[in-house]
Amino acid sequence: MSEKRRDNRNRILHEGETQRKDGSYVYKYRDLDGTPKYVYSWRLEPTDALPAGKKPCMSLREMEKKLGYDLMDQMDVSRRSTTVMEQV
Repeated sequence: MSEKRRDNRNRILHEGETQRKDGSYVYKYRDLDGTPKYVYSWRLEPTDALPAGKKPCMSLREMEKKLGYDLMDQMDVSRRSTTVMEQV
């Protein structure tokens, strides 16, 4: 049986998630054209405490959920600020 990857708090990480040596989390996904993209966060879950001195940010799992919806709708994630007319 394959061993599950875990973070420093012994929580199981989902596919595409990793924890960096500085304690931050990274999620790797592929954009619509197949290029690899990354999102970073200091928190894995929304209930995690933010490290001292860090700016408030969404948790990694919240970002994954939002990216999943955008990719499912075939929306170009890198161009979120475009208008409807530009997309048409």
